[in-house]
Formats: sequence, structure tokens, C-alpha cells
Amino acid sequence: MKISKALGLKQKGVISLVGGGGKTSLMYRLAEEIPLQYKVVVTTTTKIFLPPPDKFPLVLLEKDEPPEKELYEFLLKGLRPVVGSGLLENNKMNGISREQVNLLQNYADFTLIESDGSKGRSLKGHLDFEPVIAGATTVLLVVIGADIFGKTLDSKYVHRPELVSRLTGRKMGSIIDAEMIAELITHPEGILRDSPSNAMVVPFINKVDRMENQGEGRRLGRLLLGEKISKVILGSAIGINPVLAIME
Repeated sequence: MKISKALGLKQKGVISLVGGGGKTSLMYRLAEEIPLQYKVVVTTTTKIFLPPPDKFPLVLLEKDEPPEKELYEFLLKGLRPVVGSGLLENNKMNGISREQVNLLQNYADFTLIESDGSKGRSLKGHLDFEPVIAGATTVLLVVIGADIFGKTLDSKYVHRPELVSRLTGRKMGSIIDAEMIAELITHPEGILRDSPSNAMVVPFINKVDRMENQGEGRRLGRLLLGEKISKVILGSAIGINPVLAIME
């Protein structure tokens, strides 16, 4: 099953990806999955590496607005342009503001936004201004890398582990399990605190195909289901079958 089908995406959807452990791969997988008859724009509210230009041409804002002609030409060719506000060092691009996301909705049937950075870690503690979620978001995809199970709570595996320790009450160096991750995600001061009220929140437990025993992933899924979360996807953003299970 495709990720887009598992999510039940509706036209004019704004999908924001937060968390860690495969957001960028998942975003581009989703961009390629959406049928060509739909116009898809990719962007970020943080910073991301420049995309491969053959599939995802780069469009930079001009005077706070995207160049309309260039953007339309790419979309009419069936390409999925990536919109940023400027180039940075280390092959990265700067993102756009939450307000500028609204402009892109005039051009696109679907807008995909990487709204969080995790320094390549599969789990993250968030500062007060993170993640940067657009108010227009209709689906909030919370990505968790399954390779974090069994690792220790420290900076080698977790971005800002001290914040995770504070919110979950676990000591630094503790073994990361499903309960710790569920408590982190559902904590009132955690990643969902600024989620738009109308957005559907869907955790995507990524890299499940690499687990010897998928039981811990399913246990996390059961712990996450509740008032704010009615669906959890277990899958692999780069796998042949990206959706391995849907829990509701």
C-alpha cells in the first residue's frame, strides 16, 4: 500500500512532517507517490539539504513570493518543485515562513512541508519554538525511527536528550523503549503542543523493516492511540512496501 493511500489524503492537503528518523525520505517518497494529475509543492519551515534537481527542481522566493511562471512551468511538466527562501552553506537551503506556506496553496493540490530538524537522530527533544508547524496543516506526520529502540538516552542517539529526560522523567543513559517515546510524544509540552486543532495527527514509525522483532513497534503504536491520535502507520520510507501495518 502507498503512504498516500494509508493517510487518506484529500486534495488541497497540507502535510507537515515532524520528529526524526526519516522525515526527508518520507517527504520525497510521498511527493513521488501522489498521482501526476495533482500539483505537488515541497518545502520546509526549517533547513534541508538541496534536493536532487532532476526530480525536484529548486525554486527560490523572490520578494517573499515564488516566481509564478517558473513554478507553473515545473508543475505543468509533472515535476514537484522544492520551494525555499535562500541557499546556505553545506549544500542546504533555508526554509519559508508559516505565512508563506499559505501562498503555495494557490499553486498546489498538495503541499508537503518538512517542519522540524533532528540532526540525523531518530528521536528529539523540542525547544519552545520547535517544531515550526504551519497553521494550514491538515495532516501532521510525526516520524519516529524504529532504530532508536534499545538505544541509550544520550546525544549519540537523541537530539537534545536532556529535554527528553526532563519530559519523560527518565535518567540520562536510560534504555529507550516504547513507553518513553509515547510519553514524549503525547506530553502536553511536547511535539504536539502547537498542532493545529483541525489537523489529523498520524505517527509514522519508520524503519520497521529493519527490526528483528516488530513487537516493540506495535506496542508503541498501541500506546500512542488515543484522544489526539486515531491512526498509526508502521512502515519504511525507502522500502519496497512503505506501509507494513496500519493501527487504528
